[in-house]
Amino acid sequence: MEFVNCRTVRKSLPIFLHGGETGVLLVHGFTGSPHDFEYMAGEINKAGFTVSVPRLPGHGTCGEDFLTTTRHDWLRRAYDAYYDLQGLCKGVYIVGLSMGGVIALIMAANLKPKKLVTLAAATHVFDNRIALTPLLALFKKKMIRQNDERYDDPELQYLKNEYWSYNWPKQAAELYRLMKEARKKVSEITSDTLVVAARNDNTVPLSAAEFIYKNIRSEKRKLLIFEKSGHVLSNDVEKEEVTKAVIEWLKG
Repeated sequence: MEFVNCRTVRKSLPIFLHGGETGVLLVHGFTGSPHDFEYMAGEINKAGFTVSVPRLPGHGTCGEDFLTTTRHDWLRRAYDAYYDLQGLCKGVYIVGLSMGGVIALIMAANLKPKKLVTLAAATHVFDNRIALTPLLALFKKKMIRQNDERYDDPELQYLKNEYWSYNWPKQAAELYRLMKEARKKVSEITSDTLVVAARNDNTVPLSAAEFIYKNIRSEKRKLLIFEKSGHVLSNDVEKEEVTKAVIEWLKG
């Protein structure tokens, strides 16, 4: 692997919070980083859990680093973090956001955790062009996308400049392969599962949450839709209500 000279901004550093005998693994999404779970991680820890939010490889450093990673790297990091928690705790629950939700579904099918929470899990997306990314990836590494948003926080502005101002065909193709794998694995899930979706999500349709809810084999399951939130449910306008619902599910 060719290494590039990147830096990890503070907001992207992994989060680990010691707590009770049950661990909770939080998996962030595509081009996201642990900062998306900063509030939720703290509240789950206050509720008595040990919490881990790993930084998936290539995320939160720089775009050139991102280009060197694949779905296998992202999955491996999530599994490693799960096993680390398992070594410290009597049980481990899994929570995943967007692509992290897809990873959480794959992990839950294989590891059978007692509890699972998906937040806007991207088993399906609005933009059907993602199906073309395996072909497009042969010709383009990254493509400029329109993003006029400005952040007062210089670290968020850095992440916007490095990640959110481009489309990434090769990495999107890796995400697409994860999505297809998760759709196949959903029927193997037996964990108590809370499926959370956002009404104003412009990335993942509500049909994705309905697909998960209808196809898992879990005896205990719940579908919860938040009316005001956008895609990043853990860090949006209803983050307090979302977090409360997640904690209630984990403690129930």
